[in-house]
Amino acid sequence: MTADEMPEGIEVRPFAVPINDGFAREAAETLRGYREMVEKCLLGAAEPSPDSPLRVEMGSVNATPDPLGTARGSFHKMLLQIAAMSWDTALDHVRALEHDIVRKPAPVWSPLVLARAVLESCLLFDYLFEPSITGSLRLARGAGLWRKDTNYSMSLAKILEEDEEAAALNAYVTKALEDCNIIARTNGGGEITGYVVDGQTSTLDYNITNRSRTRLPGWMPMPYGLLSGAAHGRPWMTDRARLLGEETGTLVGEAATVVAALQVAMASMEMGVKAWQGYFGFSFEADLAELDQYRQLMSLRLLGFAHAAE
Repeated sequence: MTADEMPEGIEVRPFAVPINDGFAREAAETLRGYREMVEKCLLGAAEPSPDSPLRVEMGSVNATPDPLGTARGSFHKMLLQIAAMSWDTALDHVRALEHDIVRKPAPVWSPLVLARAVLESCLLFDYLFEPSITGSLRLARGAGLWRKDTNYSMSLAKILEEDEEAAALNAYVTKALEDCNIIARTNGGGEITGYVVDGQTSTLDYNITNRSRTRLPGWMPMPYGLLSGAAHGRPWMTDRARLLGEETGTLVGEAATVVAALQVAMASMEMGVKAWQGYFGFSFEADLAELDQYRQLMSLRLLGFAHAAE
C-alpha cells in the first residue's frame, strides 16, 4: 500500500490520528509549496494600474495643497511601509510553521499558535490595504492603529520609568496627525476612541474575531476561537492532547491540528493576495485559481499520509 492510499475496512475520522513522520514531511512541503507560489505571484506583478486605489489616492494627495499635502503624503507612505512589514511578518511565521511541523518531538499546539500569528499579520495588512474603502477612511484607520500602538509604547516607557520618552512620543504622534488634519474623537472622559478624516470615521482598532469572519475566504470556517484556545492554553482545547497521550503520559500532537494550521495559513495568504490585487490593481486571477486547486488537492493527499499504515 502506498502512502497516499487508505486502508480498506477501517472507519476513519479524518486526521484524528497522531502525527507520523511521513505526514509531517508532506504537510511541511505542502505549505512551503503554497508559500512559494504566493511569493512568485507577487514577484511577477507588474506596475500598479493607473486606476488602482493606490494611484487614485496618491493622485489625491499630490493634488492637495501644502502643507497638508506633504503631511498626508508622508503619512500615507508610512502606512504602506507598515502594511508591507505586516505582510513580511506573516510570511516569516509561515516559514516558522513549516519547520515546526517536522520537529521532534512532534508539535502539539504550536502549529495553531503560529497560524494565529500568520492570520493576525494578514488581517492587519488587509485592514490597511482593503481595496473597497476610501483613501480618507484608510488614513483614519491608520491613525487609529498608530495611536493604539503609541499607547502601548507609552505604557511600556512608563513601566521602564522613561516618562520623558513617553511624553515626547505622544507629542510627536499628536502633532503628526494634526498636521494631516486628522481629527480625534473622544469619549466623555476625554479618551481618544477613534479618528475622523474628511468625514470618514474609524475606531482605534478592529475586532479580530469579526474581521476573521468577514474577510477570510468563504471556504475557511471562522477559526479564531480555535486558535485562541490553543494560544491561551485553555483546558477545553488542550485537554484533548492529554487524552490522546494517556498511555504514554505525554501530550500527543494530532494530524488534524496541523491541517487546521495549514488551512488558516493558506486562507490568510489568499486574503493577502486579494488585497494586493485589489489595492494595486494587479491581475492575480489565474494565480488565485492555481492556489485554490493546489489547496484542494493538498487536503486529499495529506489524508492518505495521515492515515497510512505504520
